[in-house]
Amino acid sequence: MSVKVIIRRKYSKESERDLMQCIRQIREVVHTMSGYVSGEYLKAININDEITTISSWFSLEDWQAWIDSKERRTIQARIDELGVTSEYTIYRVIKTR
Repeated sequence: MSVKVIIRRKYSKESERDLMQCIRQIREVVHTMSGYVSGEYLKAININDEITTISSWFSLEDWQAWIDSKERRTIQARIDELGVTSEYTIYRVIKTR
């Protein structure tokens, strides 16, 4: 079962530069993870303090391995220190035909 994960991050203007650096670090590491398919990063036009990530994974277990990885936890700890809130929603991909 493939999954898509939506991560909404809310941040202060002062933390934007450091947050973007953390996101670049995530991008460098995540593509090496088994089961990672793709990722997109979206900056809201009408909301100044929000960045959304949409990532695709072959399976929920692959996503869970990434969440539990030391590399991701280290970067996420830096994001948390910036006062950024991160909200995760996991979706199962369904076929409509």
